[in-house]
Amino acid sequence: MSGLPIRTMQDVWTNTVDKFPRKAAAIWQDRAYSYAEIDSLAAAVATGLSRRFGLAKGDRLAVLAPNGLECFVLYWAAQRLGVTLVPINHRLRPDVIAFIVSETASRAVVVHREFAPLFGQIRAQCAAVEHVLAVECAIDGATAWADFASISADFVPPCGAISPDDICVIVYTSGTTGVPKGPVITHDNLIYNIRNTILPHSFRHEDVHMLAVPLFHCTGLNSIITTSAYLGSTVVLAPVMNVKDLVALIQKHRITTWLGVPTLFHFLTAMKDLAAYDLSSLRLIAYSGSPMPPETIRRLRAKFPGVKLHNFFGLTETISITNVLADCDADARPESIGKVLPEVGQKILDDAGREVPAGTVGELCFHRTEVIREYWNRPDLLPQSMAGDWFRTGDFALVDDDGYVYLKGRKKDMIIVGGENVYALEVENVLVSHGKVLEAAVVGVPATGIRSYLGELVKAVVVRREEGMDLTENDLRRFCSEKLASYQVPQIIEFRDALPRTPSGKVMKAELK
Repeated sequence: MSGLPIRTMQDVWTNTVDKFPRKAAAIWQDRAYSYAEIDSLAAAVATGLSRRFGLAKGDRLAVLAPNGLECFVLYWAAQRLGVTLVPINHRLRPDVIAFIVSETASRAVVVHREFAPLFGQIRAQCAAVEHVLAVECAIDGATAWADFASISADFVPPCGAISPDDICVIVYTSGTTGVPKGPVITHDNLIYNIRNTILPHSFRHEDVHMLAVPLFHCTGLNSIITTSAYLGSTVVLAPVMNVKDLVALIQKHRITTWLGVPTLFHFLTAMKDLAAYDLSSLRLIAYSGSPMPPETIRRLRAKFPGVKLHNFFGLTETISITNVLADCDADARPESIGKVLPEVGQKILDDAGREVPAGTVGELCFHRTEVIREYWNRPDLLPQSMAGDWFRTGDFALVDDDGYVYLKGRKKDMIIVGGENVYALEVENVLVSHGKVLEAAVVGVPATGIRSYLGELVKAVVVRREEGMDLTENDLRRFCSEKLASYQVPQIIEFRDALPRTPSGKVMKAELK
């Protein structure tokens, strides 16, 4: 029965299917699938998972697949059973992927054709896996997705009552700096995040959302498909494609919102034939993951004068969104992640756990009610990041007198030059404010030779814009000298064609030293 109370993702889905069965839930390969159609597919897949694989509430189901109809259907099939999804970042090393599948004791794995060879490398290491569901490929001993999707769903899979504190998904961190951690996301977490996503972005029933961010990352998994289902709006499922393909999707399907990383929108503004497309449906561009260069903001304003621009911030541990910089502040405060959302508890604490005054750098912390309850199979890990009731993010930040939050960089990224603290993000913000710089990352490297007394040096790795290939090291140093203290100016500047990034857009700084 539709209506309140909505306490789980199963309630979210059932409520919308009952109210808007004919509304388009998803668009995939130019075909619109209604909520009723997706519900029938999800029921069939859930029946197969239950009847043939024996999966039940609490079992883990790993997913090694790109964005697509199968992932979307699988998400809602899992809600019928109370099965916990484990979406896997396919860019991780094979041994790390095997670790995730093994640590979660996933009884089944969904493998898309694109990653069948990868799964073949790790299959022997995944002892708990009893079943494989193969999408668009043949794998020895596997069941074909088509067999599940065509099941007559007259059988209702057994499912114990799902409660708000049951686990819905486990979204592993990238593992670029060590053993990955698996933040546990509950139904209650997701309902909370739905509110925090809808409020600042003004999502609504009529929206058509671009879903181009990967579904193993919290923005797509915890914010876009959940809020879309809650409101009865539509998502356009986009695999990894170039900007021109995404622009074509906006025109064809009248997409209204687009969430992504800043570099994506740089390439958008650089499209030579952008004016040939009708993008008048677009009302919101929201970006996260790294600083947005002011030049890119100016170009977006010029090319999309009626589109609102939002910067947003959140962590996997905070389920997703905690801060948003509104459109009215995008030009004047491009280096800010904005203000904290109404229901989010936020403090800036010093090393002793005391709150620091406005304008003072400390560690960005969020109240325990805004964070996950645990990491999967690591009960000791989360308490290590807590200061009483406050979760330490590991990010240096300050809040100004008006409530705007400014990140200064990761604590581990702080560079000490001759006894002076240099916050990497502060230097990066200055670098990307140069009109010829597309993106930049700053790291500390050991000082050697006659400069060894300094301890560390500031190294900047810079990607130039196409029209800025004449930019030199000296040009950048002079620019930085006008805006930074002498010890903050990069002593080493290296130009590269691109920065190494995780699929979620985070720079892998270990590869820059």
